[in-house]
Amino acid sequence: MTSSTQDPKPVENSLREQSKSPEASAGVAAPMSEKEKLQRAIPGTSYRDLPTLTVLQARILALLDDANDDAELLGLQELLRERMSQHEQWQKSIIGEVESSVAQLELLLTEGRLREAQSLWDKNQNTLKRIGETDQQRLQELLQPHKAELTKLLDWKRFAASEKKRELIEKMTALISEEIPPATKARQIRELQDEWKLLGHSDDNDTLWVQFSELSKTAFEPCKIYFKERKEKQAANLIARTNICEQLEAYVSSLQESEVDLAEAARLEQKARADWKTFAPVAQNKIKNLQSRFNKVLADLKQQKRSALLAHNAKKQALIDQAKTLVDSEDLAAAINTAKRLQSDWKSLGPGSFKDDRKLWSEFRAACDALFARRDDQSRAQKQESRKTNSAARDLVRQISDLLTLEDEAFIDSRAEYQKLRKSFRETLASDQKANQKALLEQFNKVTRRYEQRLKAAPDKKALQLAQQITQRAELCRQAEELLLAGRPVSESEHTIKQQWSELEPVSDANWATLLEQRFTQLLDWMASPADSATSIANAARKLTERMRELCVDTEIICGADTPLEDKAIRMQQQLNQLQKGLGRLPPTLKERLEKIQEAEMQLNCSGPLSAQSRSSFSQRLQKVRQKA
Repeated sequence: MTSSTQDPKPVENSLREQSKSPEASAGVAAPMSEKEKLQRAIPGTSYRDLPTLTVLQARILALLDDANDDAELLGLQELLRERMSQHEQWQKSIIGEVESSVAQLELLLTEGRLREAQSLWDKNQNTLKRIGETDQQRLQELLQPHKAELTKLLDWKRFAASEKKRELIEKMTALISEEIPPATKARQIRELQDEWKLLGHSDDNDTLWVQFSELSKTAFEPCKIYFKERKEKQAANLIARTNICEQLEAYVSSLQESEVDLAEAARLEQKARADWKTFAPVAQNKIKNLQSRFNKVLADLKQQKRSALLAHNAKKQALIDQAKTLVDSEDLAAAINTAKRLQSDWKSLGPGSFKDDRKLWSEFRAACDALFARRDDQSRAQKQESRKTNSAARDLVRQISDLLTLEDEAFIDSRAEYQKLRKSFRETLASDQKANQKALLEQFNKVTRRYEQRLKAAPDKKALQLAQQITQRAELCRQAEELLLAGRPVSESEHTIKQQWSELEPVSDANWATLLEQRFTQLLDWMASPADSATSIANAARKLTERMRELCVDTEIICGADTPLEDKAIRMQQQLNQLQKGLGRLPPTLKERLEKIQEAEMQLNCSGPLSAQSRSSFSQRLQKVRQKA
């Protein structure tokens, strides 16, 4: 069995203490027998205390020499054997721990995990103190080869810590002149100080610490002002919140249940809560009691409001009961007047609880609605004839509105029809009914103004003739382009197409004529080699589609029409471009809007290639813009 390294003197002292009986401690002489001393000492001795266990074993063996059949002494001897066996197992266990930790220590040192390696080394050194001398020396020799590597790493750590501390000094120096909020600067100062603490001891530790400490003080100087002002603000907020509590308490104490103005009470409560949030922060050691005080006065106010609300609801219920009695009244006119007075009384009571008001108002309104429904039934028959007249007049307004959708040539020829419809509308409304047809008359006046404005701005015969000339040539190009876009051959030969083109009436406008000629020339090139031109015509169609989208959006912006969802981004960009060009431009006149639409339609007609679907979509958009204009 291994021997412990404990000092035997504490063992002797322990036995002397255990040998003292309670009577002896109290000053009464009561000497104990050796057996009694052992009975006291052995059970309380730890298996780790080998010196004491050894002394106790010698003493009990001495007693057993005189009384080897004493059952109690034999029991104590067996207990000692168990404790010493436990000690031996414990020694083996901690020796095994140290032996197994050597490989772990080597791994930690290899990986440079200094903190863990130092902790494991210190743990082993403390463990060795509890092991017998022979095993202690053996294990110390086993650990000793790693001491040099640990020392080397510690030296490197101290050197690295010094470099890191110099880096922290540089950061603290930079922090002095950095313009950042005081709270942020204070936080960064604390973070640098916390980093410093984690570094531990290093070379030139004292010199570096003095330098770092002085820089920290200098950097913190501006923060002192901030924290002083914050403290003053917290004090002011404390006073303001105290005033809020005092004012609410005074208001609540002055309330009488019958005099509570629910709207005023709700307003004051809402304002108090808002002001309470405004006057923040408050020092943490003050806020708890003050918050409790504020919550209590709000609870008292809520109780006062609840009592007042019961009285408020009772008054509304009385109005409901009166309204219900009016439903079957024979004098309908008088009942209507009474209901209106009750509604006025209801309004003068003001709002109460949202939940209660919703229920009470539903009952009150149902009673009033039933009464007003009787009145409506009486007037419904009178209005029936008026509706027939309105329906006919509304149809005439719609027909005038439909004239605005006509193409320019048909629109110009629609003047006789317009005059006929206008006259019919006037005749449809009887003179004594016009006062009741305000909305319908406004619609009629609006659509007639639009018609007459467009008529003034309508293009002349020359412009219509130009549009017809463009349409003929554009249609010839369109048919061939759509076939090529679809990957199908053009049935007519190049010679035939040219012949058809030459037979068409010349375009009187040079610009549009040039654009059409360019389009026709490009078409002939594509027709000459359709297979080779498939990619070219597809690219051209794609680019033209984008240009037409932008043209439609521009027209929609000028005329105040909506743009499809897929082109909203284009619209935003064009509006931004217009803003950048300058503000203050007058909105376009009707004539300018119609000219813009006509120009866009001409541009669409003269341009190609486009798929049939795209051309139809753009044409429909421009038609909608024309209707909006």
